[in-house]
Amino acid sequence: MTSEPDQVAYVAAIEEVLASSGSDEASVQIVAVASAGATRSTLLVDIVQGDVVLEAVAQLRTIESTAVLADAATEAALLTLAAEAAVPAARLIAAGYAEPIGAEVLIASRIPGETIPRRVLRMLESVDGSAKRLTAQCGDALARLHAMALGSQGPGLAALGTPQHPGAYLDLLEESLDQLGHPYPVFRYGLRYLRTILPQEQAEVSLIHGDFRNGNLIVDDNGLAAVLDWELAHRGDPMEDLAWLCLRFWRFGNDDLPVGGFGLLEDLKAAYEGAGGRWRQDAFDWWTMARTIWWGQGLAAQAKRFTDGESNSIVHAASGRRVVELEYDLLTLIGEHRGIGEHSGF
Repeated sequence: MTSEPDQVAYVAAIEEVLASSGSDEASVQIVAVASAGATRSTLLVDIVQGDVVLEAVAQLRTIESTAVLADAATEAALLTLAAEAAVPAARLIAAGYAEPIGAEVLIASRIPGETIPRRVLRMLESVDGSAKRLTAQCGDALARLHAMALGSQGPGLAALGTPQHPGAYLDLLEESLDQLGHPYPVFRYGLRYLRTILPQEQAEVSLIHGDFRNGNLIVDDNGLAAVLDWELAHRGDPMEDLAWLCLRFWRFGNDDLPVGGFGLLEDLKAAYEGAGGRWRQDAFDWWTMARTIWWGQGLAAQAKRFTDGESNSIVHAASGRRVVELEYDLLTLIGEHRGIGEHSGF
């Protein structure tokens, strides 16, 4: 990502996509590399048109990455949809396929603010009332997102898939565990338990962000400035989004504040319901456990890629040591759900 030929190719790719959207006189300057990987790279860029400089973010995705994540057209449609629903998000500038690098490119506005979770938590601790405000803003944003009429979707959203019944979701989790080559008895116990407590009421199908959490939120002095990373969006139960936001994994040490390490559950619920959302506690509890298993087996899969020699990523290697955290969390959640007691020694 840092060699001169790469820089030239990336600039040419971004300018090609801008030209295809009608900005054929725009020139691009790469300001910084926010992240770089084998399948996805994120660049901070300035788009120059005459005397106007537009600060933007460009994501470049290979075909391999779009096999498991939303493609550029889908994410572009999601950003447009979010704007229509007044959900804070980056403004779409352009999206398309770039021949110079053989990858998809998504270009969106660059929004100032903080995204690193621990820095976000320190910001919120320094200003009275800011954490409660952010919690309410998260509840409001999710209610707006979940209220969107999927029948009015535009081009690009067909890839969001068919919603899965909770039982089918558990079947897929079990299949994923079978492929890991390790029994993971805690996760398998969790799957069996979840089959006995399926949500009583079938959810109304909603648009789900899929990764709404501390770390994918831009936070500024006014609170929630934007929701990032829409590539896991899908159709499903709205309580899945709310549960994911509240996993202990995303609290970054502030375990007594279940909403992202900064907020109280009752404040999230009040804001969600106040904006028209319908809170279903049994489904929230179910999805909290189900997504704990999902993330645990996902970390295990990343570690397996490293141990099998398919990846040399230190992030994948480190994922293996975090699996036990999800196992602990799952057993604790099951114990609390069964009424055995909070932190009962599982």
